[in-house]
Amino acid sequence: MINPDRTSRRSVLRGAALATAGLAAPYVFTMERAFAADEIAASNVGGAPGVAIKNAFTDPFERETGIRVNLVSQEADPSQQFRMIVDTRSFIWDISMVTPSELLTLTAPRMYAEPLNIAPVPGLVEGMLTPYWFGFSVFSTVIAYRSDKFGENGPQNWADFWDVAKFPGRRGLYRNFTGVIEAALMADGVAAKDLYPIDLNRAFRKLDQIKPHINVWWTSGAQNTQILQSGEVDMCDTWAARAYAAISSGAPVRMAWNQGLYSADGWSILKGTPKVDLARRFVAYCMKPERQAAYSTEVANGPTNEAAFNFITPERAAILPTSPANIRGLVPANPEWWAANRRRVQQRFQDFLLG
Repeated sequence: MINPDRTSRRSVLRGAALATAGLAAPYVFTMERAFAADEIAASNVGGAPGVAIKNAFTDPFERETGIRVNLVSQEADPSQQFRMIVDTRSFIWDISMVTPSELLTLTAPRMYAEPLNIAPVPGLVEGMLTPYWFGFSVFSTVIAYRSDKFGENGPQNWADFWDVAKFPGRRGLYRNFTGVIEAALMADGVAAKDLYPIDLNRAFRKLDQIKPHINVWWTSGAQNTQILQSGEVDMCDTWAARAYAAISSGAPVRMAWNQGLYSADGWSILKGTPKVDLARRFVAYCMKPERQAAYSTEVANGPTNEAAFNFITPERAAILPTSPANIRGLVPANPEWWAANRRRVQQRFQDFLLG
């Protein structure tokens, strides 16, 4: 279903001319048809999101514009591949699916991304459109618990999760510092607005308290869904889409959105691609609320255009991170802090696990 093949490109001179024209003003999506041979390649994480991207974005875009978008596979962190393609000017990708943290490594100290030059639309979630990135798929880390254990009175925040007397039961925690550090601080009473810069000593002191009570250190989304489905844990941190997978299978699982952490996947254009203008047209198309609604109907990640909820049922909206009822309890991750501190936190977290 995801096509890694690329056909021959038009000349670099023609592509460069298109790129220059695209810098003149913010791009506004139009319905103008392209030549039949026009196409771009978009790298993405594959799996269920890849299928949803195809159905919600790339196939309709081709039908409406004549521009084909070939979806190609990338690594979980595509930054190194992204830089190599730009350095060698072997544009097997024109656009790539990246997170804000990954984007930071692609825009400093050297610029590897093209400016989007896209006019913003009203109602975008804050921070989802920057000069070099557009976020279209919001994911979140929240608390999930088994309702056959707690009924409707499961843990509602990280202080509850840490409270083993009030909420006894088997616990799972991600064997990775991502999201876990912030959870520890919120469990210790740090307000969301005060999370960054992170006080690592305070976070690890709080992690030391919960460590003896963690029964499963999960390492993948599939494992996270499985331990919730099977009842191997009564509560755990989770990616909301993975908890929803357990719920969809019939497991008695509920999510608590309060104090969840969120970030997003989005599109960045590779610097120097001769297809920059076509790539900009595709990114602008991905802002359309009805297309974002179609994407979030297939995968349980939230749309970034608030108008998308006009095309989403209330039942579906209830499990999406960016629905009005859910996003008000979520905290945005700080990619700048993590870009500067990731390596030292990673080493300290490994020492914590082994200690």
